[in-house]
Amino acid sequence: MTGIKRKQHLLAISAAIVALGLFGCRGHMPHAFTWPAGGDTQYTHPEPPEGGYYTNWDPFAVELEVVPLEDLNPVQTQHVFIATVKDKDGKPLPNRRIEWMISEGSVGHIVEVDESGWRASRGYKVSNTFAVSHTNNGPHILDRGNDDPSDDIELTEGQTWCTITSPIEGDTYMTVYAPGIYDWNKHKVFATKHWYDVKWEFPPPGTNPTGTTHDFATMVAQYSDGMPLEGYQVTYTILDGPAATLSPGGGQTATVMTDANGLANVTISQVTPAGGTNNLEIDIVRPENVQCCKPPVHIATGHTSKTWIPPLIAITKTAPAQKMVNETFQYNIEVSNPSTVAATNVVVTDVLPDGIAYESSAPSAQVSGQSMSWSLGTIDGGAAKGIVVTVRGTRVGEFTNCAEVTADQGLNARDCAKTIIVEAKLQLEKTCTPEVTVCDPIEHVIIVRNVGDGPATNVKIVDNLPDGIVTTDGRSQIVFDAGTLNPGQAKQGRFQTQPQRTGTFVNRAVATADGGLTAEAECQTVVRQPVLKVDKTGPAKRYLGRPADYQITVTNTGDTAAQQTVLTDTVPAGLTFVSASDGGQFSGGLITWNLGTLAAGASKTVSMTFTATAPGTMRNTATAKAICAEAEDSAEMDVEGVSAILLEVVDVSDPIEIGANETYTIIVTNQGTSADTNIQLVCTVPSEAEFVSAEGPTGGTADGRTVTFAPLSSLAPKAKATFRVVTKGLTEGDTRFKVSLTSDQLTSPVEETESTHVYK
Repeated sequence: MTGIKRKQHLLAISAAIVALGLFGCRGHMPHAFTWPAGGDTQYTHPEPPEGGYYTNWDPFAVELEVVPLEDLNPVQTQHVFIATVKDKDGKPLPNRRIEWMISEGSVGHIVEVDESGWRASRGYKVSNTFAVSHTNNGPHILDRGNDDPSDDIELTEGQTWCTITSPIEGDTYMTVYAPGIYDWNKHKVFATKHWYDVKWEFPPPGTNPTGTTHDFATMVAQYSDGMPLEGYQVTYTILDGPAATLSPGGGQTATVMTDANGLANVTISQVTPAGGTNNLEIDIVRPENVQCCKPPVHIATGHTSKTWIPPLIAITKTAPAQKMVNETFQYNIEVSNPSTVAATNVVVTDVLPDGIAYESSAPSAQVSGQSMSWSLGTIDGGAAKGIVVTVRGTRVGEFTNCAEVTADQGLNARDCAKTIIVEAKLQLEKTCTPEVTVCDPIEHVIIVRNVGDGPATNVKIVDNLPDGIVTTDGRSQIVFDAGTLNPGQAKQGRFQTQPQRTGTFVNRAVATADGGLTAEAECQTVVRQPVLKVDKTGPAKRYLGRPADYQITVTNTGDTAAQQTVLTDTVPAGLTFVSASDGGQFSGGLITWNLGTLAAGASKTVSMTFTATAPGTMRNTATAKAICAEAEDSAEMDVEGVSAILLEVVDVSDPIEIGANETYTIIVTNQGTSADTNIQLVCTVPSEAEFVSAEGPTGGTADGRTVTFAPLSSLAPKAKATFRVVTKGLTEGDTRFKVSLTSDQLTSPVEETESTHVYK
């Protein structure tokens, strides 16, 4: 291998090593071996050594962009060029070297260059006409050192900058070179900066009310000493916006020369008032100088604008969503001017729909039928005026009311408000027990319902009870507060009353609510009463031991059935129960009949039999009871005993001799069932004998042949009383001893004679 070939081979290997090791990552600095060394700035070669000129050692970098490519600046100012290195996709690349070169014959020089970073190969200024910088790794802001942020320059990743200036008029020709771009047609960009001793001030954007005019003034002066420049040509052109003209000329373009004060003035006017913005372009041209052979020069192009602010008008109308019939409410109307300029000759009109009646307004309106109007005059920008209209809905329905506002320059607006006029309607239902007895409670149910489409407020029900009906606690009036009833809502009240007498009673309740709402309902109750009558019959007198038959008749003399009727009869002492008809049950001295339901006017008769077991007056009471009815009846029966006196006279010694005594035994026996009283014996001694003595429960006395015993006050039933009379026989013969007995119970005397034979 020759020496030349060996050298070429080594160069190829070196280039490969550089390509593999240094630009494997698009963000690395691919053109110097100083990475990542730091320290003082070191001047580096534009391209890598040993092959950098013969290979595409930075394949990522394909495009160089410089802005601005041509511009004009006043002398003694600074101008910034910004360079960007991009890849094939247009993405900026960091860490790429840029060389800045001012061509010979140019005016001006480099002031400073981007030297950001810390590595030794960072940017540096070699001379006033040559400098090196590197595109940045991240975003930066280039601050001009003043308090105005609007002139700051924002730099992104992959951008770098160079600042130039010139103290004199002329042109600066700048060559910007990116050595990492392999394509010779793309790695250089040429930029031109024109320097003139001119400064200018374009008129700022302005705002005006529509229909007015506005003056624009552009100022041109020397930058070095501020002296006005007269005779510069300034051309204004309306680019867009509402129809407008420029004066002088009356067209869309006007060209004027700066005056002795360096001012070029034009006036813009609208063809017709209209809101919007006119954008204007302004060109400044330095006139041709024929004497020194200087052609005209375009100095600057600027822009301004004129925004025409129209007056605006807006109207807002509000109203309650819902109101009751005949309830007053308010429409609130607000007219506003959201613009910054006044609206003039503002008029509001409002026509009320049928069913809405006007009451009043503030401020006062001009009223004609259902139509109202207000003249509000001028409303300044940002101001508002209000109107309050008081109305009343006269019928139910949905009412949309629209208010309209007009003003000069054809302004108008409209807004509507909807109100639903509703009406509450009460409906009252009342039920009560249709028929009761006077002993039963009457059940009442009251239902109040709002069948309208609006709320009923302060609903109250008053029920004045008819005479003869009271509440269970004795009141004659019921008051029920139902509060507020929404549409379709109902509330119920229940209570009981008690009838005080029979009859037909109509009970009427009245419901009231706000707004004069009323409703009535009534119900009828018939109050009846079963009335029992008991008739009991039986014998007025019975003797002891004799049966006594009774009959009891129960009659319902009322106007309704007597339910669960039960008849009882108490058996008094001295009577013994024998039998009862119709299933009467005897127990514990009481006879009971279950008579069931006794219809009005119906009757039922039962019977029973007793035996008198004791003398006296027997009061026997029968009681009939039913639901809400009771009656009784009594019967009296005198029970007497039978005084049956047995009189016996026995001679003890019959026959007797003359001169012998004979004893007569007199036995009085009460064989009856009642005592015999005041019993008296009178004995008659026969003529053949004479009285000897007398003894007995009462003393006896003799008067001749008559022997009288004192009365025996009482002789109980089955009791005996024994008397004795002794006589002496005087003559022979058959004698007759006679006894006569009287008592209170005997209607005639009882006599008995005993025969005795007297012999010699």
